[in-house]
Amino acid sequence: MVTDQTGGIEPVAVDIERNPGAVLELGAEAPPDVPLYVLRVGVRGGFGGTRAGLPVYRRDNPAPHPVLKEIYQCEVAGKVLESANIYALREKVQRQLDVIAPARSLPLCYFRAPRYDYSLGVHQEGAHLVCPVLAGPRIRAANLAEIREPVLDHLRAAGYLVADEAPEVLVLRPSDLRLVPPAAVIRSLEERNLWLPTVEGTSAEGPVVGLLSHPTELLTEVRRRRGAPARDAPPSAVDVTALLRWVGGEMMIRGRLASPWSLYAGEVRPEIWARTEELTDPTSRTLLAHLDGGTTLEVPVRHTAAGEAVGAIRDVGVAVFLAGDHDALAAVIGQYLVRAGFLRDPADLRPEVVREAPAERLDPDSIRTGTPADFGAEPGKELSQLEKTHEDREVETT
Repeated sequence: MVTDQTGGIEPVAVDIERNPGAVLELGAEAPPDVPLYVLRVGVRGGFGGTRAGLPVYRRDNPAPHPVLKEIYQCEVAGKVLESANIYALREKVQRQLDVIAPARSLPLCYFRAPRYDYSLGVHQEGAHLVCPVLAGPRIRAANLAEIREPVLDHLRAAGYLVADEAPEVLVLRPSDLRLVPPAAVIRSLEERNLWLPTVEGTSAEGPVVGLLSHPTELLTEVRRRRGAPARDAPPSAVDVTALLRWVGGEMMIRGRLASPWSLYAGEVRPEIWARTEELTDPTSRTLLAHLDGGTTLEVPVRHTAAGEAVGAIRDVGVAVFLAGDHDALAAVIGQYLVRAGFLRDPADLRPEVVREAPAERLDPDSIRTGTPADFGAEPGKELSQLEKTHEDREVETT
């Protein structure tokens, strides 16, 4: 008699793929930051329907007399898994995915109290977002901004957070299933309750930044069956300024904003801002203001490919602003500084032209004065005169 011990649930499809960038010759060792393998996990979600790739690293066992000479490890949703070989590690990954996603739907994000290392995950249940720890039929939300408030109230009431302490927000990146801080958080100067975390990922066109509209789902089959409906990818763009443009336009159409330039991206990670710097052009304009504490603030202005003005301020992370022209950018950043308590009037932030030095400017240390004798030249002879060589005289005679 044959029995089924799995309960009829098929395991998550996980394939082993060797990293082509870690091809080694006989006797060589891979650098510690280069993964030897990639575990490909079938997921539905992300940007462009690409499969998630979990990098697998190999390291030596530091024990003095180890039974296992080497250890293979990878990270799944913030937990580091280790095993003796790549095949045993794949089984551990499948079991871990079954634990964190029993319904094949991964958490959308986590709210973590750093002092106690305590986290609360947010899941999607039907058309609403819920937190399984918070019991009650009313604790349902349509978006992350609505579920954020009851989660914060629970963490403060349970003593995990003090009154003015904010939790650490971690999102699940679809490309490698790692827990990372949001790429940016979109906020609004008009609507204070707007809170849209974003995550970076990979699409068919390349790296993108997108919204967390729905969680990532695990697949038991890599190929999509014929007739199965394709799921729309979340809104994404090549960088954070293009995403601000798209979100601002959509909210303008729905009547939630009077101006699309009131949106800004806060808590932008440095590598996400570096991507924007690559795609925008510097200008000779800057925004200048004298803050209340006596500090002078200068915000360089950059231009997008569409001709919009972009400015960034290093606050908690990087705050990125987008506007149609320089005056509108100065008004938006001025309102942000007034709300933060650094300025009294938004008009105190003024656009100015940067006076750049000429391209052929001489270094002051290279300028020397004195007589020709001071520089080793014969008296009465100009420094610019060159001595004629034997070859020069032959050319002149011919």
